[in-house]
Amino acid sequence: MKMVALLACQHLNFGVNMKKNITISLILMLQLISCGWIGFNAPPDIIDNKLPYWSKLGARTTDELNMIVIHATELRDMAEARKYGERVLYADKTGASGHYYIDRDGTVIQYVPDNRIANHTSGWNSRTLGIELINLGRFPNWYHTDFQKMEERYPPDQINALISLVKELKSRYPSIKFTNGHENLDTRLVPSQNEPEILVSRKMDPGAYFPWEQFTEAVKLIKKVPNKK
Repeated sequence: MKMVALLACQHLNFGVNMKKNITISLILMLQLISCGWIGFNAPPDIIDNKLPYWSKLGARTTDELNMIVIHATELRDMAEARKYGERVLYADKTGASGHYYIDRDGTVIQYVPDNRIANHTSGWNSRTLGIELINLGRFPNWYHTDFQKMEERYPPDQINALISLVKELKSRYPSIKFTNGHENLDTRLVPSQNEPEILVSRKMDPGAYFPWEQFTEAVKLIKKVPNKK
């Protein structure tokens, strides 16, 4: 009888411990999710807020898209990025912008439709989609020799939103196989603002803090400069 009682007690303790372990595991998982370290990458909510000149941008078919270009705005916030995006810079009354902008909290806004050619990466616009991440970068001393480092890290919410967006774009456009950073596609040098005889990179985004390994593994894209043809 004592043996039966002992076994019953041990079984009860096992059940209690198992429930306790499951509860602890669930709490830890919820904490990781809330911190952004675990994300389910569901299709993102995309806010449609086209630039005023979007209809003046060149039209294209989307079946030849082959690359996602990752940018950093190198500006303070989304409002400032919008202001820069709306500036008219070219003879056709358009300006420079990406297709999508992602804020630090993961908010995704579309500035340019996918079937329009946005001016985001010189020489690479016709077959690419440009995604801009709100990030200070070298702001406001972009070309000063003392500020040639991207200092701000990318928050988990922003990266999770980026991954969700790119997965969605890949599902729409299976021809997209590659990704790369702006800095690897526009490698031009310009005179620094404080010492013109010293040249600095025109573009450094998204910079060393961008998690390329995490990103490419999640979205299954190849980080490579593809053939322009």
